[in-house]
Amino acid sequence: MRYFDYTDLPAFLHDEELIRLLAVDVGWEELRQRFLSDDFLVADPSMKIPFFAEVHEYVGACERANPGQRWIIKEVAEDDGLGAAMGSLCFFLDSYVRTVSAPTIVTRVGGKVCKATKIITKAEQLGNAGWADNARIREQLLLDLVNRWIYCDEERTASNYMLRSTSRGDAVVIAVDFSGVDLLFPGSKIKGRSDSFGWERVEKARTLTPLKPEHFSGYDMELFDQRFAAFARVGKKMLHELCRECLRFRPDCADLSRTITDNLLKRIEYVHDYFQGQLPRAAAVPEAPSSR
Repeated sequence: MRYFDYTDLPAFLHDEELIRLLAVDVGWEELRQRFLSDDFLVADPSMKIPFFAEVHEYVGACERANPGQRWIIKEVAEDDGLGAAMGSLCFFLDSYVRTVSAPTIVTRVGGKVCKATKIITKAEQLGNAGWADNARIREQLLLDLVNRWIYCDEERTASNYMLRSTSRGDAVVIAVDFSGVDLLFPGSKIKGRSDSFGWERVEKARTLTPLKPEHFSGYDMELFDQRFAAFARVGKKMLHELCRECLRFRPDCADLSRTITDNLLKRIEYVHDYFQGQLPRAAAVPEAPSSR
């Protein structure tokens, strides 16, 4: 393989503390059992939390079984419940396809339904400058685009990613904030262009991610097969069960789960076929800088 193996997350993340922080230290079934259990979090209003979270009326919380693992939580308003649940679904699906994302869930804490996000320590916002010159950062963002296209997460910017370094000095890109996903739109809102690699949007803005089509130049399907191979293992039964778990607080859970399952399976096929039709099987890969 000419690329770094981004599917081996423990090896990629390297540090035990970072592996635990991003919940990569447990299998996917155990992850669901742990994070979908009521009251696995305990609210702690005295906990110091990031300023942006305070401004938006979050409070701190810690895991009952692992007090050192800290979260921010906020009671879900009725008009925000669906968006928060879909964001939770995207986190679990990210985890299944070996994508580095901040744990983001909907759970019950002290009898209240809350959205909860793990506090990512020692990290900074990606920002707009410098990332395109770093092969490892660029490749992680390119792979992440596959997920966000499938989820119709159309407003991605550099502010939707955190950047952290391992003890080896390797850059790790962490996807955050899944509030903009649209899993209910039939088909894909983001259409691939037929004349050249790129996309067309339903909305007027064309943010999508910090990436532009020209950043794909020189890359081939060997890189993207890492992500598509994982998505190919997403089955209808598994996905439907995950939808029902993440939407369990919704009275229309059954109908939503069927709709989202059908939409996601169609999008996975569409995005894979588009990439496969546009990108070569092998291409000249840009020289990797020393940071890689």
